[in-house]
Amino acid sequence: MENLIARSKEEKSLYKKFSTLIENDEFELVRVKIFDGSSLTLQVMLDHKDREITIDDCARISKNLSKELENDTILYKEYQLEVSSPGINRPLTRRKDFEKWKGYQAEIFQNFRDCESHKIEGTIVGILGSQLHLHKDNQIIHVELYDIQEAKLVA
Repeated sequence: MENLIARSKEEKSLYKKFSTLIENDEFELVRVKIFDGSSLTLQVMLDHKDREITIDDCARISKNLSKELENDTILYKEYQLEVSSPGINRPLTRRKDFEKWKGYQAEIFQNFRDCESHKIEGTIVGILGSQLHLHKDNQIIHVELYDIQEAKLVA
């Protein structure tokens, strides 16, 4: 499921680079995402293993990541770094996220073989083997984990 945390080659490189640095402080990476619009934004979402994320945590981690990126060539142009907690519509990127948020509404974007994406909204029941189980309209829907393109809680 690591592909939900970091998708592109650059994001995966940054994920590897940041993982050790962040985990030493009891934080966990939820998502590393590069948005390349009119300007480049590097978004890093964090969880703490034992407590809520604070603004001071984000500022400290942002400073540490900026130092780590000073001489790096992964990001190919000037960028803006955004470090935050996952928030209310948090992305679900790790197996344990789906377990932690059982009973909550989620939006799942599923890949299909023909490259189309399909949205499913339902209540998280849990993961059994390689499938996510959602409750929707009095039935259980099974989604293969490897087919999930994106997942997030619905507020």
